[in-house]
Amino acid sequence: MHSPRLNRFRPLLVGTKIPENIGSFARLLENFEIVEAGLVQPNCEWREGVAQWMATGTSRERLNSVPVYDSLRSAVADCQFVVGFTARSGRNRRTSIRLEDISEKLDGRVALVFGREDFCLLAEEVELCTHLCALDTSPLFPALNLSHSVAVVLSDLYRQESDSRRGHLTYAPVEELNPVMEHLRAMMLKVGLDRDGNPERMLGRLTKIFQRAGLTREDLGLLRGLFARVMAEIDALRKSP
Repeated sequence: MHSPRLNRFRPLLVGTKIPENIGSFARLLENFEIVEAGLVQPNCEWREGVAQWMATGTSRERLNSVPVYDSLRSAVADCQFVVGFTARSGRNRRTSIRLEDISEKLDGRVALVFGREDFCLLAEEVELCTHLCALDTSPLFPALNLSHSVAVVLSDLYRQESDSRRGHLTYAPVEELNPVMEHLRAMMLKVGLDRDGNPERMLGRLTKIFQRAGLTREDLGLLRGLFARVMAEIDALRKSP
């Protein structure tokens, strides 16, 4: 049996404005044996005052040593999957995974991203997420307190990991998909999608598909080989009489 310790998950608070939530976050890290976590551009004073009071016992030490990142991109760069939790809806905020499926379907290092108390995650932060997840709450009052949301997620994942039987595939970090998508963009332009369609919009949708799929380094190499072969064949056809 796998250890219930959530050593492959990295909870991240983005732009937190209420120090009590950061203090409670530190306590939750201890409650659920979290190895890695971080704050992304915190927007309040949490090194003293009420945050310190909320983080009791050993969690206070954790609070004072939690890493601080200057951007979400840097905080998730080495993760295979990035799950953003949101209560907001919209065309670009459609959920793609349920909380109860995260442990089974996402095998690798997973960032768990929680946004601001008032505005959740910004559009550019949502774009960095490979998956979006909404917690089940009453539609009459759907928004949970930030620290309560973290507690619900970590508690459920703690249970999932206790009983999981995951495979042994090693997925590529999300940053390694970027050059593959640039290669795909070049191929799309070579076949004329800049004249007959909207390549950037299509590329954005394809990126989301690849992100959700969870690709290994071997998968990325296969795709790049395919793109290179297609481009070579196009060049050959154009040179032929």
